[in-house]
Amino acid sequence: MNCCNVIGCSSPSKARGMCNKHYLQWWKSTPKDERDPIPLKDLTGMTFGRLTVVARSGKNKHGDSIWKCKCECGKTLSVAGGHLSSGHTRSCGCLAHDVHVKQLQSHGITTGGKPRTFVVWNGMKARCLNQNSTSYKNYGARGIGICDEWMTFENFHKWAMANGYSDGLQIDRIDNDGDYRPENCRWVSRSENQRNTSRTNMITINGRTQCASDWIRELGISKTTFYRDLRRGQAFFVNKYAGKAMA
Repeated sequence: MNCCNVIGCSSPSKARGMCNKHYLQWWKSTPKDERDPIPLKDLTGMTFGRLTVVARSGKNKHGDSIWKCKCECGKTLSVAGGHLSSGHTRSCGCLAHDVHVKQLQSHGITTGGKPRTFVVWNGMKARCLNQNSTSYKNYGARGIGICDEWMTFENFHKWAMANGYSDGLQIDRIDNDGDYRPENCRWVSRSENQRNTSRTNMITINGRTQCASDWIRELGISKTTFYRDLRRGQAFFVNKYAGKAMA
């Protein structure tokens, strides 16, 4: 609870940092054009959470005293006196971050609060749920969703750690038309994931069907050459490279 800012008074503050009694006394006894606040508590040197008050730095538009503070992490910031005394502001923001990290660590997450699985999880939600995402047309618009269990990050993270996750791998749906759910997902390399996507060019030459990256590697041609020839039609492409492709 905020206390009256008048020196020696510990009553709850109501208006302009003063209790009702002192606020009315000040209002009645001071001419309208001379109504400057009566002496306030000097907070200089006092500590509130991780903040130490350095000096008073004026008032805000509401007439509240503003205090320059230094956080334990080294940052400086200006805070209204009421926010300091009420406990509303106790750091520059680093305290909330540290609390969040500890909460994640309680679930086995120890990489600074945002492990790569969190990035993967956010990307998965964006593709399926965010209509403004550039990938939404290939996922959410096709009816691909996310199971209820994985709408909570901790559940997704636990599944990932128990099912072959490692940095550098990508999440892949076994059924390309199915949802993101434990029984339909696995961790694969980027090249394998590209072969599984519905957007991959699958081309058959000499009875063998491969994706673009595999043909580029086998034929020994550049990506630019591959797509230039493919734009002329698959029939042209197959006839041109039938002699180079293994039967």
